[in-house]
Amino acid sequence: MRKIFLLLLFFASFASAGFYFDFTLSPVIRHLEATHTTPESLYQEYKEEYLGYNGVGGLVSTRFGGLIKGVVAIYGNMELELTRGQANGWNKKNRERSASIFYGVGPGVTVYPFFKSSGSLQNLYLSTLMNIQIGGGGGIGLLGGNYRFETGYLWQSSERFYSGIAIGADVLATGGFDSHIKDEKGYSIWIGFKLIRK
Repeated sequence: MRKIFLLLLFFASFASAGFYFDFTLSPVIRHLEATHTTPESLYQEYKEEYLGYNGVGGLVSTRFGGLIKGVVAIYGNMELELTRGQANGWNKKNRERSASIFYGVGPGVTVYPFFKSSGSLQNLYLSTLMNIQIGGGGGIGLLGGNYRFETGYLWQSSERFYSGIAIGADVLATGGFDSHIKDEKGYSIWIGFKLIRK
């Protein structure tokens, strides 16, 4: 019992020294595309055909880390994205179910550039993240990475908690096991709800 109490005390002291928590829930639009190559002759000339996926769904992410002087937050990010949509292009009828799923983890940084001011922009923030992504959709993707940019505005709801809106986008590069599919990539955009403890 004493060890549990000391552990709780440790985390409480860490929180008071600048613990940072970020939760985001938002609808998302996901686009994926790639090129399918098919041998056309014995001379190994290839025919290239477009394949794509467009879906709409939801994104949830959580971030845990530390806050430096109320201005810069450095954290680890975990996120899950699910969408349903439509496959198009090559072999449309026989490709996988028209859905996508992505799970990502990686580091990120959020900056509150006007935190020290007293103006209306005090709670404006800018975030950038880089994630390792597992997943895909419409036969595109399996393992890759993305670069994510986000901005938004927060309103203070208590001494340490803020809520607001988040607007963001990502650029994704991914790949799978099918050697006939190449140049797999995509992007997403979203706008949603954010809750922050800092």
